[in-house]
Amino acid sequence: MLEEFDQLAAKVSELAHLVQSLRAENQQLRAQLATATGELEAMRMRVDEASRRLDGLMERLPTPSTPTSAPWNT
Repeated sequence: MLEEFDQLAAKVSELAHLVQSLRAENQQLRAQLATATGELEAMRMRVDEASRRLDGLMERLPTPSTPTSAPWNT
């Protein structure tokens, strides 16, 4: 009977260590997620800014005039 309690105590101890390990891993993963989320938001902001700049440049381009006939067709 005492041996059974010792086995149970060992299993409970092993479970406690596993839970502690999983909690630490969970905290690490949450920190990585927070970092990745911040980086993603920064990249989205950069893409939005680049898109606005491109739109501004495109607006400044002269509009092509449409010729009545192309020179290579004459």
